[in-house]
Amino acid sequence: MLYPRLQDVSRLILVTLSLVLLSACSAHQQDALLQKVVDMGRDSAGLSVHSQPILDIDMHYLHRQGDGPTVVLVHGFSANKDAWLRFADALPDTMPLLIPDLAGHGDSSESDDYTLMRQSERLHALFDALELPAVHIIGSSMGGAISTIYAIQHPERVLSLGLMNAAGIDGEQESEYFQLLATGVNPLIATDNQSFDDRWQLLMSQPPFIPWPLSSAIRRQTIANADLNKRIFADMLASREQLTEQGFEQQLSERVTMPVYIAWGEEDRVLDVSAVRAFQQHLPHAQAVIYSEVGHVPMLEIAELSAHDYQRFIQGVNDANTISAVTQP
Repeated sequence: MLYPRLQDVSRLILVTLSLVLLSACSAHQQDALLQKVVDMGRDSAGLSVHSQPILDIDMHYLHRQGDGPTVVLVHGFSANKDAWLRFADALPDTMPLLIPDLAGHGDSSESDDYTLMRQSERLHALFDALELPAVHIIGSSMGGAISTIYAIQHPERVLSLGLMNAAGIDGEQESEYFQLLATGVNPLIATDNQSFDDRWQLLMSQPPFIPWPLSSAIRRQTIANADLNKRIFADMLASREQLTEQGFEQQLSERVTMPVYIAWGEEDRVLDVSAVRAFQQHLPHAQAVIYSEVGHVPMLEIAELSAHDYQRFIQGVNDANTISAVTQP
């Protein structure tokens, strides 16, 4: 799921786009142009591409050097590391970032196990391989559930936990998505043009404008991953049952004592905004912000605002940790 920051595309790319709009544009040309725009988005945010063999996969990730603790951004289901590009670009240039592709997503390898717990284990292996100390971690949707599991399993390695429209705990109000899922339809998995369009509208209240041929490339690449996404989703559902058996909510209350930041789109049709209150019942110390007229992916719909709000939270945590370190005998 790629949504590049088009307003920052250079004149050369815009001219190229204008030319291809006036002529036939093959799938290969569409993919090449989309990749060029994504590469420019990475460059704008100061991110470089790397890979690391860990456990059962080769994990690809974006990285930016900086000062202070690393901030880890974890994407959601059927997305990838580039979903965070506009959000990352709006964060301070000096903030070190790590943005991985989870197994089965983006450029990372496929696997036989896509359970949330295994994805968390892979993050831990990546952090160890990169010799990272404690990090700030924020996850979107499925990535929020994985980040929460990681914070429960390794609280000593987490300076703060960020939950952006996070999976893991259901709100009192059932979302439109879960109502559709109960009928046997999974609108998050696009299998054709119509289901892609339906998915796009379900995810966002303020979808960014993506002109053809970029939108055509995104559509085609998303549909091509349908079978893989079905396997990943099946493991996600199995994870929900396992987490319930393991007492996930009790562990959340007992082990997640680090600062927590919750950000949610009020018009989320995938994970209802009532989940914010459900999380707060277990995390009464959490800070929360709810964005009006925003859907499931604030980091795409309101990239700059959501990034600036999160940056202020991170700065507050870092400042508090610095003061604590100085005042300790």
